[in-house]
Amino acid sequence: MNKLKLTILFLFMSLAASAQRLAVESLKLRPNDLSARNVKNQRHDLNGKPCALLKVMVLDNITKCSSGNIGDIVTEGPVKLIFITSATPSIELSFQYHYPLTINFADYGYKHLEGNSTYELNLIDALQMMMENGNAAQQTASAPHVDNNQNSNNNQNSNNNQNSNNNQNSNSDAALNLEKSKKLKKSGDKAYNAKKYKKALELYLQAADLGNPEAQGDIGYMYQKGLGVDIDYAMALKWYLKAAEQGNSVGLFNVGSLYYFGRGVQKDYSEAAKWWLKAAEQGMARAQYCLVDSYMYGQGVAEDKNVAFEWCLKAAEQGFARAQCRLAGWYETGGGGICERSYENAFKWYNKAAEQNYPAAMESLGELYKDGKGVAMNKQEAVKWFRKAADLGDDWAMWYLGQCYEKGEGVEKSKDKALYWYRYGARYGNINCKPDLERLEK
Repeated sequence: MNKLKLTILFLFMSLAASAQRLAVESLKLRPNDLSARNVKNQRHDLNGKPCALLKVMVLDNITKCSSGNIGDIVTEGPVKLIFITSATPSIELSFQYHYPLTINFADYGYKHLEGNSTYELNLIDALQMMMENGNAAQQTASAPHVDNNQNSNNNQNSNNNQNSNNNQNSNSDAALNLEKSKKLKKSGDKAYNAKKYKKALELYLQAADLGNPEAQGDIGYMYQKGLGVDIDYAMALKWYLKAAEQGNSVGLFNVGSLYYFGRGVQKDYSEAAKWWLKAAEQGMARAQYCLVDSYMYGQGVAEDKNVAFEWCLKAAEQGFARAQCRLAGWYETGGGGICERSYENAFKWYNKAAEQNYPAAMESLGELYKDGKGVAMNKQEAVKWFRKAADLGDDWAMWYLGQCYEKGEGVEKSKDKALYWYRYGARYGNINCKPDLERLEK
C-alpha cells in the first residue's frame, strides 16, 4: 500500500554506482481507477480481449517486460504503465539500474490480472526497505548490566583469598570503567545532537576504548555517514564488528547492512542474513523486518514465505510500523496464500501503524472505513484518515479526499474542495488526480 515518494530521487545517484535489488512493497487492485477502461488508452490482446493496466511505481526506468504485455511501456514520471493480457500469471521486469525482478501475481492474491481493471504495483529499493538508522545518539542498544553484588558473593565464596581480592579489584575497575564509559557516551551524545561531530567522535572514541559497545557502534555510524570524518566504510565495518562481538544488536544489524550493500566489504546476501538473524533473535524489530524480504525472495537464505510471514509478524508485534502495514496488506489480499484473507486483521494492523502516523496505513485504513471491510462502514471516519494521510503527503489519500468532496461522501459536497485536493494530488504525481482535475475544471 505504500506510495513511492518523489522526495527520494537522490537514490538514482547511488543506484548508478552499484546495482541493487527491488522488492514488491504492494500489489493492489484499484477498483476506482478507471484508467484501463479509458477508450483513449485501452489496449486489447491478439484475441480482442481487453488488457489489465498495471501501474508500476518505481524510481528507475523499466527497460523490458518479458512477457504478457501489449504495446510499449508508457512512462509518466515515477509511474510506468504496462498493459498486461488477462491470462498472464507472472511477468519479469528489467530495469536500467536494478537487477531484473519476477512478479508472480499469485504471491499477492491474484491468479492473474483482470482485463479492464487497473492495478498498482509499488516497488521499493533495498535502501528504502532498510530505512535510515537514525542518529548515532539514538540508534544503539543499552550497555550490558554488570551485577557487582553477584560477583562479590562469588568472590567471598572463593577459597583463594588472593584471587578473591584480585577479582574484587578487577570487578571494581570494570565497574568504574563502565560508569566512566557511560558518562563519556552521554557527553558524546550531547555533542552529537548539537552537531559538534568532531567533539562527539573524540568522546565516543574514549568510551569505545573502555569497551562501550554503544560508542563503538556510534563511531561506525559516523564513519558510514561521514559525520566529523570522511566516509570510510571499512572503518565503519571495523567499529560495527567491535560492537557486534559484544553482542550489541545495532552492531550486528549494521554489519549485516554493510554486507547487503557491499560497503567496505564484498556484497554477500548470505552474510547479511546471518548478521541480521543474530540481531533479530535479540528482538531487534528492524532486523526482523529485513529478514522478511530475505526469506520472501531467497536473498541469502532459502526462499520460505512462511518464515517471512513469521518475521514480519514478530516485527509488527514490536510496533514496527512498516511491518504492521505490510502484514495488514497481506491480510487484506491473502498475500497469495501466505495467510488467510481477513479484513478484521487487516484493520487491526493498519490501525496500529496508523496510530504511529504511518501515512500508507492511514490511507488504507480510510479505504476500509469507506468500504466497510473489517469494520462498520463510516464515511466520516474514512475522511478523517484520508485527511491525516494527505497531510503527510500520501497522494492516494489526496485523490480519495477529492472524491469524497466531489460526491459528498462523509463531508458536505464541495467542488472547490474537490478541486483543491485534486490539484494537490496532481502536484504529488497522482495520475488519477490529473484527469479528475481536468474534468472538473471544464
